[in-house]
Amino acid sequence: MTTTAHPTGPGADAPEALEPALAACVAAGDLDALVGLYAADAVVSLPRGREAAGSDAIRAAFAAALAAGALGDEDTAVGSRAVVSGDLAMTTSTTADGRVRTQVARRSADGRWVWVRDGSRLREVEACLPALRGALAVA
Repeated sequence: MTTTAHPTGPGADAPEALEPALAACVAAGDLDALVGLYAADAVVSLPRGREAAGSDAIRAAFAAALAAGALGDEDTAVGSRAVVSGDLAMTTSTTADGRVRTQVARRSADGRWVWVRDGSRLREVEACLPALRGALAVA
């Protein structure tokens, strides 16, 4: 994984720019920049009704997904849009195979946009689930 400083701060200039920024972060393996697209209090849906809440949990989920190669080219959006209402926006993106992802973004005090709710990107990525405490490893 590489890391990148955020010269203009985390997030994106516009909500519709979040999706292409995420694709660039995944392509570069830049976990820091990827997590910077999410607010510190964001929530990301995981498989089996689990959630990653907050930057540390989101970092762990995306690190596991990247390490497992679960965020590949087939997940890259071919179209995205945003519906903005004040400082909130609903962003949607569509992958080449027709899957639609929906997120909620918020404009930060510095004017940059970050996601606060991502209900679909990692929902089917089993690799990002945290290990169960006390679980026995089966050989």
